[in-house]
Amino acid sequence: MHSEHVHKSEEFFKRKLEEFDNQTKSLKKLVSVSSNALLASYKVSYRIAKCKKPHNIGETLVLPAAIDMVEAMFGESYAKQLQQIPLADNTVARRIDDISEDLCDQLVSRLRNCKFAIQVDEGADINKNAHLIAYVRYAEEKNNIEWINCVGLCTDGAQSMSGNKSGLQALVKNRAPEIIWTHCMLHRSALVSKNMSPELNDIFAQITKVINYIKHSPLRAKLFAKLCEDMDSKYTSLLYYCEVRWLSRAKVIRRVFELKDQVADFLDENDIEDAKLFRDDDFIVKLPI
Repeated sequence: MHSEHVHKSEEFFKRKLEEFDNQTKSLKKLVSVSSNALLASYKVSYRIAKCKKPHNIGETLVLPAAIDMVEAMFGESYAKQLQQIPLADNTVARRIDDISEDLCDQLVSRLRNCKFAIQVDEGADINKNAHLIAYVRYAEEKNNIEWINCVGLCTDGAQSMSGNKSGLQALVKNRAPEIIWTHCMLHRSALVSKNMSPELNDIFAQITKVINYIKHSPLRAKLFAKLCEDMDSKYTSLLYYCEVRWLSRAKVIRRVFELKDQVADFLDENDIEDAKLFRDDDFIVKLPI
């Protein structure tokens, strides 16, 4: 093999060995750069997904900004390496899909053969399609999810959830007979609060009426925002209250309290009788904030 090199000098073979080593180092460096660029692409895509930003922000803003910063801090040669990071729109979308699938696989692998409890509720999307929302708590162990290990189920009191004959509770108990069902404490508190204090409910009804008056009209909402800006307010709008999202009640009332002077002035300008409520100290101190 390679008989033509039999009479070559020792320097020839040393030179060939050096060339081979240099080629190997170049290949390793190229592979390392590609691997690092791929990792950087996944990390940036993960941040884009967490911040709920459009996928094209990677190539239109994040990467150009990173190149500018590195070039200013460390020089053009380092900045050129960042250009190898793939952050195209479709690439970011694929990265996010990969991350989502991997997170799902991690969750399933942790749930296998460990004790866990689930909390479920029914929700609807913007198309009014019903969806089952499920939260799971578990003690992390490894390896096949078994229903027999589900020791607790927490839902609201709706018949579709709590029914012991045809509800979700009944279906789960068919698979895990020893499961303990509990009525969600937050839902129970919300139900109790509806009739706990008629006076507070009346106050909240008055607040809701004022909020709807201002926000239902785009023109009134814009004028109210301008009034808040002129008064150097921290906020420029009130918050809608949705009966289904009862946990938002505290935020709604707190925002009204913080903008009570602006609300009073705005209602006065529009000759609305409720303006006097927001100048009444007895009414203000009763706000459950």
